Amino acid sequence: MHRFVMALGLTLLASSAALAALPPQYQRQAELLAIIGDSAVIDAFEMEGIDAIEMIDTDQFEVRGGGCVLDVRIVDTPGDHAPGWVGPREFGVELGQLNCPNAGN
Repeated sequence: MHRFVMALGLTLLASSAALAALPPQYQRQAELLAIIGDSAVIDAFEMEGIDAIEMIDTDQFEVRGGGCVLDVRIVDTPGDHAPGWVGPREFGVELGQLNCPNAGN
């Protein structure tokens, strides 16, 4: 009986961290919403607007609109939580350089 209780406790402890993260499809949705909701991303494209967002690598996206491309990274933000805290990933949006090869043509 003692072994069963120990095994159950270890199983619950190991699974608690896994339950804290968002499922991949919801994590991606949260990342995309953060990108399109970021005022600096919107401002970068001015009146042209965003035409497409493509994931090019883990935490790396290309945002396109009006002949311009903006690299955007998802970066972890430090949380102010007690040790042992579990929960969904806390992150922010970091913009790269806006590249407009066809601008002015």
